[in-house]
Amino acid sequence: MAQTQQPPVRHSRRGASLAVRALFAKHLAVMLKSGLTLTEALAITRDSARGSFRDVLADVMRAVETGRPLSQAFGDHQQVFGGLFIEATYAGERSGTLPENLENIAQELEREKELAGKIKGALMYPSVVLVAAGILAMGVSFFVLPKITPLFEGLRTELPLATRALISFSHFVRDYGYIFFGSLIGIILLLVWMARQKFSHPLTHLLMLRIPIVGGMVRSANIARFVRTLGMLLKSGVNVDEAIEIAHDSISNYYYRLALARVARDVAKGSKLSLSLAQEAHLFPPIVTRMVKVGEESGKFEETLFYLASFYEAEVDTSTKTLSVALEPILLLFIGLLVGGLALAIITPIYEITGNIGR
Repeated sequence: MAQTQQPPVRHSRRGASLAVRALFAKHLAVMLKSGLTLTEALAITRDSARGSFRDVLADVMRAVETGRPLSQAFGDHQQVFGGLFIEATYAGERSGTLPENLENIAQELEREKELAGKIKGALMYPSVVLVAAGILAMGVSFFVLPKITPLFEGLRTELPLATRALISFSHFVRDYGYIFFGSLIGIILLLVWMARQKFSHPLTHLLMLRIPIVGGMVRSANIARFVRTLGMLLKSGVNVDEAIEIAHDSISNYYYRLALARVARDVAKGSKLSLSLAQEAHLFPPIVTRMVKVGEESGKFEETLFYLASFYEAEVDTSTKTLSVALEPILLLFIGLLVGGLALAIITPIYEITGNIGR
């Protein structure tokens, strides 16, 4: 970071949510615009904060009271505030536009929170349905099947294939049910944990990019986050080299981070951003490179980036709705097949027995 000669001391180990940071930036900007001093504004925000974030703000306030710049105080807690927050604050201190930059930070964090909420909302419905189906399957396996299958086993008749399969599954659950379901839950939790670890990102992030609909949503989300963060930083006064590096840090996808690291190196050597992005055409569509080139040549770079961000945020919204529409019939069909198979296995032998009695 340009304003420090030594790297920041990273005291904080826990971050703060996007909503908490956005609210803090907004309140701080409003109080500074109203004429309060920085220490007075920090004291008020500290008193209204909760949990570990209150301790962080207390530490920031102590650092400012000793004469250190606000950006350096934020830098001591980089895991809480992040590069975007710190660099935009530093640019505001240099240019005398700290309140305006804090407002820009708040708007950016609010949009990022909205984008993340759309993605989580799209995944919530299928997750709830699958969990409910799993719980229902365990309940039927442990409490319903053991009471039904003895009735069929006592019948002196040839049972249908579906019923015989149901009886075999009931015996398996009786003998190994707790081991089976426990192992299944353990494997799912292990896979979720592995997906969150950095060593698995080359594989998991590639899969996310290749899955239909999901891949488009991931691409749009990463592009939207990159161009909006870049535009906000440039608007705040951060130079393009630093802005690209900070925007790179805000991206979650492994392959987009690799591409933007290469782009940052090219731009640092004097290349235009549009030309560097064109070399990563597998991740940045032609519309991105063309619009960036127009912004570079027209002198309205930030406005162009914000337009691109709005465009791709709308694409994310469309993708989330498409995903929900596509998954709903698939999940209903899956559950319907399970319920129908169970009903067929139970009803078919009963129907045959009542038919024989009638004859």
